Amino acid sequence: MKKKILLMFALLLTVTFTLSGCTLFTVDQARYLNQSVATITYEDGTREEITKRELITAFSNYGSTLMDSYGYTAEQALDYTVEAVINRRVLLVEAKKTITLTNADLNDIYRETYEALVSSLADYEAEAIDEAHLDIVGEFEGSEEEETTYTPYDTQARIVKTSDGYKIELISATSPSDPNEALIAAEGEEIASINKAIGDRIESAQNKALAGEAKRRYIADLKLSEQGQGLSTVDSEVFDREIKRIYDNALDNKYIELYQEATRQDDYSTISLNQVLRRLTSNMLSSFAEYSIDTEAYSTDMLESFDSVNYVMNEDYFFVAHILIEFDKAQSAEVTSLETDLENGIITQKAFNDALALLAEQIKVQVGDTEMYITDFRDLINSELTGKGDEAKAEIFKDYLYTYNEDPGIMNAEYLYVIGKDDSQMVESFTNASRELWDNGNGQFGSLSGVVPSEYGAHIIFYAGPVTNVFTIDDPENFTLVTTDQAALDEIVAKLDTKLNVLNNKTLFDKVFEDLVSDNYSIFENMNMNVLKKDLIIERHSSAYSDMLG
Repeated sequence: MKKKILLMFALLLTVTFTLSGCTLFTVDQARYLNQSVATITYEDGTREEITKRELITAFSNYGSTLMDSYGYTAEQALDYTVEAVINRRVLLVEAKKTITLTNADLNDIYRETYEALVSSLADYEAEAIDEAHLDIVGEFEGSEEEETTYTPYDTQARIVKTSDGYKIELISATSPSDPNEALIAAEGEEIASINKAIGDRIESAQNKALAGEAKRRYIADLKLSEQGQGLSTVDSEVFDREIKRIYDNALDNKYIELYQEATRQDDYSTISLNQVLRRLTSNMLSSFAEYSIDTEAYSTDMLESFDSVNYVMNEDYFFVAHILIEFDKAQSAEVTSLETDLENGIITQKAFNDALALLAEQIKVQVGDTEMYITDFRDLINSELTGKGDEAKAEIFKDYLYTYNEDPGIMNAEYLYVIGKDDSQMVESFTNASRELWDNGNGQFGSLSGVVPSEYGAHIIFYAGPVTNVFTIDDPENFTLVTTDQAALDEIVAKLDTKLNVLNNKTLFDKVFEDLVSDNYSIFENMNMNVLKKDLIIERHSSAYSDMLG
């Protein structure tokens, strides 16, 4: 249901708006939503209007976040949102002038639109299945390609040694598309083609009635969202409008994405190795200073936002990965029943734990043509790890992880899960088993836990080593990684190649370089936006949206 709600916002389908306790509703929705909140007049005299519909949608996407997470007042958040919508429109106009979409780009937009529709249909289908208390798999369930395959980090640059020292060499961020790739749908026929593809999928479904019910519910919600706008209520036309909304949004995003990629390349080339080393030095010293006086913030960040930790203050934390095999529906129902009995005092915590462990051991895994109990599956992995070096162990476990794991949180993550000697965010059984692998700092890389039960299913935990610093601060007053000593620099460059995650390829250098590019591009974006807007006449019609403030 979450996807459905987000989609309703993203596709400008909102008919009510709540801000600071004020609920807006008008009888004439078309007139209300089509009010102009800003006008842009270009040098050639053409004018573009930004509607209240766009402003409401934009606020739902990020204006509310400014209030909830960054302390903006409602008025500040609304002003920021208006400016952001104006900037996006100006950027889009420039992108369409400078970017030519290839057939491959247009096919990406086509597929993105189709997959978004299928995703929403899957949500409506799941709703219908739940209401009917059916124990079946939906026709659209699992339609989208799940993020189960390993996706290596797309390296932007590398450090290359030259006769004069070191330089940063750029790597092409994108692979050239096939110039001969054929269009999935001819220009002007995309909406009809996508509609037909959805219709064909429903017609060929084993449970055509269920698939059709999903679409019926989808269209019913669309009609509800369009009430008062004077639009046709013919089902086929309602669905066509939905397809067009999604397609147009994907098209605009593609233009902006390609424009940003093209302009970002200039920022790559301006970054030197010394800039990377200065940034890393600054980040490390900043974390060192903060955590030296605020141990509570250190403990919190280690577990909740490790990507922001640039210096580790002690040896109390370690990394783990795991493979989660979830309970099936029948087993999940038993877990729910056990939880109810535990809550009502019918069974003890020990009885609950014992029953959960027995359930976990009954989980089966399909390995090729063989179905095996999870304990045997764990032993199979362990037999392959035995006697291997650390790199080989990581590769072996990674292969199993991306083939069998059902926890999306660890897939292609920048870092593995972090657990502390005294604190953890994982469930108790997972935490205890992980600490046994850590063994007070004496654990062996690549060692496996047994089958660890939790309310989610069964876990097989992989010990991935202690959390340590790549570089150590001995004297914060004089610490720096910038040096003219060639031998020291060689050692520093080698250490920059340290992986952030033993199951992925992103390195410490990649992370710092990426941050520098992002910062540089933010500066460029602001400068570029000022240039693009310099000769434009932009009028903000605050009276058209002042009612949003209550």
